[in-house]
Amino acid sequence: MVEVNLYLFGKPEWEMDLEKAKAGDFKLLGENLRERLNKVSEIVTKLEKNGWERSAGLYDIMFYKKLKLDEAKIELKKLGIDDGDVDINDFDEEEDEDFEEDIEEDDEKNFTESKWVKKTN
Repeated sequence: MVEVNLYLFGKPEWEMDLEKAKAGDFKLLGENLRERLNKVSEIVTKLEKNGWERSAGLYDIMFYKKLKLDEAKIELKKLGIDDGDVDINDFDEEEDEDFEEDIEEDDEKNFTESKWVKKTN
């Protein structure tokens, strides 16, 4: 099984330094969030039309499909989904419990390293 993570947005502090942010930084963040969520909408539509199942995380949406990793990568490419817009992983359902423990620790790191995040200051 393959899992595709689609990051939405994170805690405000992940997006900008709230203590140093200028008024204009909030406007820039709003514009970035709008652009990001419009892209999310496009990706969600494509994945759901192609049989991917969805579940929700705290800062992301996770999609699952019974494919091998290489098959999933080919499908995403055919759908026009840039591999930089999502994280894709092999997902072993038996390892689910260990995965849940580790994911929270990785949320901030993965989110802040996403190509969509444009920290404003």
